[in-house]
Amino acid sequence: MIVKFFARRRFMALVAACGLVLTLAGCFSSELRDEWPAFTYYTAQPVTVDAMRLDIVDAYRPPMGAPHVDHLFKITPSRAAQGLARHQIIPSGDGRVLRMIVEDASVRRSTLPPKEGVAGLFSSQPEEKFDARVALRFELVDELAPDIIRGRASVVATRERTLKGNATLAEREVAYHAIVQALVDDLAQGIGTTVGGTFGKL
Repeated sequence: MIVKFFARRRFMALVAACGLVLTLAGCFSSELRDEWPAFTYYTAQPVTVDAMRLDIVDAYRPPMGAPHVDHLFKITPSRAAQGLARHQIIPSGDGRVLRMIVEDASVRRSTLPPKEGVAGLFSSQPEEKFDARVALRFELVDELAPDIIRGRASVVATRERTLKGNATLAEREVAYHAIVQALVDDLAQGIGTTVGGTFGKL
C-alpha cells in the first residue's frame, strides 16, 4: 500500500508538471500571436488587366548578409509583393501575358549616431535604422512571342523605420512586419494607379 501511495503521488506530480508546461506554452504562443498580427491586403483595390494570366519572376537575390536583413523577415518583402500581386491583379483577356518582375526587395540596416548632451542621457533613443525598397517592373507581352513587349510600367515603394538598440526579438519581429505591411500598402496603391491605368481592361 505504501508503494502504491508514493507511486500515485509521483504520477499526480508529473501530471501537474505537464499541465503547467502546457499552460506556459499556450500563454507564450498566444503572446507571439498577439505580437505578430495577421498580414493584410486591406488597401488593395482589385485591378482587372487585359491579359490572360499573370506571370511573376523573382529576379531579386538577397545578399544574405550585412547590411541587408530582409532574409531575416518571417515574410520577406519579395514574398509579400508577390502575394499582393496575385491578390490584387485579376487577368481577364486573351492572347497576352502580364509579367511582373521583382527587381528589388531589399531592407538595409544602419547604425544611428548617439544623441549628444542631456537629451542623449535621459531618452530611449533609436540606435538602428532600416531602409526598405521594393521595385516591381510590369511588362505586357504576347504569349506566342514573349520577347516582344507591348507595354511597360514600374511601381516602387520605399519605407524607413528606426528601432532602439535594446529591442527584444519580439519587438524586432513586430517592426519587421510593420515595415512589410507599409510597403504592401504603398505597392497596392501604386498597382491600382499605375498598373490599372496602363494595362487595365475597360
